[in-house]
Amino acid sequence: MHSVFERAINVLWHDGRLLTLHGPAPLAAPFAIALDELPRYGAVAPSVRIAPSDLDWTKAETVPLGIPRGPLAFDWGALPAPPPSAALRSGTGLRAMRDLGEGLAERDPVALADSAWRLIGLGEGLTPSGDDCVVGAIAVAHRLAPEWLASNVALRDRLAEAARTRTTDVARDFVLEALEGRFAESVRSLVAADSDAGASRAALRLLDLGATSGADTLCGIRLACYALTLATVAP
Repeated sequence: MHSVFERAINVLWHDGRLLTLHGPAPLAAPFAIALDELPRYGAVAPSVRIAPSDLDWTKAETVPLGIPRGPLAFDWGALPAPPPSAALRSGTGLRAMRDLGEGLAERDPVALADSAWRLIGLGEGLTPSGDDCVVGAIAVAHRLAPEWLASNVALRDRLAEAARTRTTDVARDFVLEALEGRFAESVRSLVAADSDAGASRAALRLLDLGATSGADTLCGIRLACYALTLATVAP
């Protein structure tokens, strides 16, 4: 057991990555499993060892967590625009987000890597605000510019290095999974929504995640939607 909370348990798996267990709900992380019922709070504690055989996989179902490529099927400008967290509103956060948007719009992998490096680890909590913003932006890049993202190995390597060295264990795995194209169900549902109504519903579900995680992820999604659609229509 890596960490135990009232609504989730994080298990450090044999490959060094995390596995999050939570109750019945859409997957809150791309490395999560939704159980019919969590153990009673306090029944397990960090450092307790478990084995794969301790979980019953016989009725397990998988859900798609990748982002299908293609144009957006909704008006991203109509998405909610809640205020970002204090960390993203700081001078460091605002400058890094501006540079992140410019890097995406100009398809500049060096500028994008530099700005994402400054965002990863910025803020507090299990998933700092900067990490959430970067994950949201990467989700949109998988949708609108997948070939460009896949071709820039140095960019992905630098972001992976930042995830491994500059942030929390949980945020690290969110970023690493995002680079591999996997996201929480709420993020995937929003970016892959096939209508304005579907995107609106998905955005409201996303905003329910954490104290600021949902809002900060949505901030990254909106930023990347603007930057990449601007790049698409620019002469």
